[in-house]
Amino acid sequence: MPRILFVEDEEDILQSLLKFFQRQGYDVFGAQTGDDALALAERYSPDIAVLDVMLHEGPAGVDGMDGYEICRSLRDNGFDRPVIFLTARATEQDKLVGFEVGADDYVTKPFSLMVLKARIEANLRRVGGAKKVYRFGNVEVDLDKYVIRHPDHEEKLSNRERDLLYFFIKNRGRILSRDQLLREVWGYKSGIATRTVDTHVLTVRKKLGDSAQEPQFIETLHGVGYQFIAQEG
Repeated sequence: MPRILFVEDEEDILQSLLKFFQRQGYDVFGAQTGDDALALAERYSPDIAVLDVMLHEGPAGVDGMDGYEICRSLRDNGFDRPVIFLTARATEQDKLVGFEVGADDYVTKPFSLMVLKARIEANLRRVGGAKKVYRFGNVEVDLDKYVIRHPDHEEKLSNRERDLLYFFIKNRGRILSRDQLLREVWGYKSGIATRTVDTHVLTVRKKLGDSAQEPQFIETLHGVGYQFIAQEG
């Protein structure tokens, strides 16, 4: 999966970002200072960088590099992947400065994790950094276009069906409980009594041409959860 470098000096925000995107299946790295950010970028070659602009409240102190300087240094060192600024500074001038130093996108605080995820994925798609088309035998899953292609027809996916199928594919072979799916795909807290997972699994199965009795894609483990068992090829 793509690698994301997050640079944020507020520890709670940084940890929230790392935990959320790690659960989404990304390789994630976090830094609170400019020096650490540049070192991580050189070591791990991330596919995208998400930078806070104002890095004055963390370990770097008031004399540390801000996001603009980090972005400029990344570009000077040959980093040609997307850069997104994540910041409370949202004036037109702030955005112009960000684009001038090499940013590709701008997300303002407060922000939604799901919206940030969508912006990251949009930038990765633009540069071909995120694989979203999978083939399982004669079935092609195109997550960019929200469609499942069979030899003789296509099935459209809803937003939630697409997210659920993507999570299954990313976690191929792992046993996933209903509570886990509710947390990771729906964003619900654990312990909620609902049949929404089973209902969505049923519709996704149908669109894949799968069967609960003779599963080729999603296997039900009664009393435990589900497992995505299809192999690409």
